[in-house]
Amino acid sequence: MAQPTDTVSATLATFPARRGLLALFVIVFLACCVGATLLPHDRHIRYQQFGGTAMLPLGWVYDRLHYDRTPIDIAIIGASRTEVGVSGPQVEAILTAKLGRTVHVANLSLPQDGRNLHYEMTKELLATHPEVRLILYSLIEHASRTGHPAFRDVADTSDVLRAPILLNPKYFDNLAYQPYRQLSLFLQTQMPGLFGVHRDFDPKRYAGPDHDGTLSHWSVRGNWVDRDTIHSAAELAKAAKGKVARRSPVFLGTRFREYEYVVERHYTRATIALAHAHHVETGFLYLPIYAHDQPIADADFYRARGFVLNAGAIGNDARNYSDYAHLNRVGSGKVSRWLAGWLASGERRGQLHFLPDDRAR
Repeated sequence: MAQPTDTVSATLATFPARRGLLALFVIVFLACCVGATLLPHDRHIRYQQFGGTAMLPLGWVYDRLHYDRTPIDIAIIGASRTEVGVSGPQVEAILTAKLGRTVHVANLSLPQDGRNLHYEMTKELLATHPEVRLILYSLIEHASRTGHPAFRDVADTSDVLRAPILLNPKYFDNLAYQPYRQLSLFLQTQMPGLFGVHRDFDPKRYAGPDHDGTLSHWSVRGNWVDRDTIHSAAELAKAAKGKVARRSPVFLGTRFREYEYVVERHYTRATIALAHAHHVETGFLYLPIYAHDQPIADADFYRARGFVLNAGAIGNDARNYSDYAHLNRVGSGKVSRWLAGWLASGERRGQLHFLPDDRAR
């Protein structure tokens, strides 16, 4: 019959074995995660993961950059306000008429804010269209503290690893997503038909270089997105007021802004440095929400990295808006004409240099 001391000794003896088994499990799991992360895939398929979501235009952006050889002299990269607030084709037509030479403009903006995604898009743009001479980035009142939700889907895994860690609430979430993403993309690359994706460029799916986010259209959810109706102030004011009330205030003073907006500042620096390294001029464009023109937090930080254009006056007239934050065709037409006029004037005065014949490569 075993004595109590014998039972205790036997139980303690099993602990090292269990710890070793657990350690082995952790090592195998981490090795599988690393192995999955290293799996190759077709980058085109990476940009086809957004069907049924507001990020669907990322597929058009990839096709425009990689398969369409129409030049891009001026690119606009930003959030939804810029997407629906600036007509690339209209700015292009006005600049061409004013300057007497063709100027190609591409508005590559997408819903939601996040400079980390803008960095990835800038990388793609500069790698595929080295002729670009000017990039305009959007500004909002208070930049995102967490970055864009699509960053983890389209960023190179190395960029996810190199993202700021401290005070970045999405770092480990984005990192943990990479093994699954890479495995999924690997399988889709091997069997594209099974997953409803395609490796080759399909002209029938491509909206062309003149894609215009300011136009009314059917959304991916099947509802009509109306950019033509003119709304009253009463229809817009309540939503705009609620939006401002829900906005997170700036918590820290100017001295500590580096820590509060660590993701925004890190990727703004990286994005602008990348553009300047390719001899591309940079600027920022602010479009306000209706009746609540707000100061741009950290404005001096952006002015040190490019000119800042503020279309705040557009926000005083409800007839310019399709909802509290987004312009309708009346408003986008005004902004597009104003922007084209400002750019043309800057080019004529020698303050900007985006005309095709002025390239020094």
